Amino acid sequence: MPTTLPDARTEILSQAADLQVQISAMQAKLQMILRGAGGLQIVLPELHDEASGRIDAQRISVYMGIPLKRLAEGLHLNYKAVHRNPSAEVFQTALKPVKRCTEILHDFFQKPETVRVWLNTPHPDLGQYSALETILANNATAVVRILENAASGVPV
Repeated sequence: MPTTLPDARTEILSQAADLQVQISAMQAKLQMILRGAGGLQIVLPELHDEASGRIDAQRISVYMGIPLKRLAEGLHLNYKAVHRNPSAEVFQTALKPVKRCTEILHDFFQKPETVRVWLNTPHPDLGQYSALETILANNATAVVRILENAASGVPV
């Protein structure tokens, strides 16, 4: 028996109502996500000194899987001074872009092991050098730029 016009209209209205319920649920979910994204958060707080709250070079080096001496020398910091006080205020300017790299990579990969793999993989936008080599050549800002563009969906 063919569908009559009133039956077809009822079916369309029913489907529209179902879609409206789905849209409302998705809008509510999106609002929850956006509220969470807009909230204040600290990514990788374990890379900070508990007492001062500053970035800790020793913790960064462990997270990245490299010796503290290699990190300090790569960032043109005095290794002995960094070893004595890895979260000193004077080192924060050099450590901030390195920490930012780890934050973005943590957002992408979640696991420190995967972050280390990415850091050690040659990258075409870094002249086939790895991000780690670039960071240790005191050019962490180049890596930050690539990662922030990737996070924003901006093609390089």
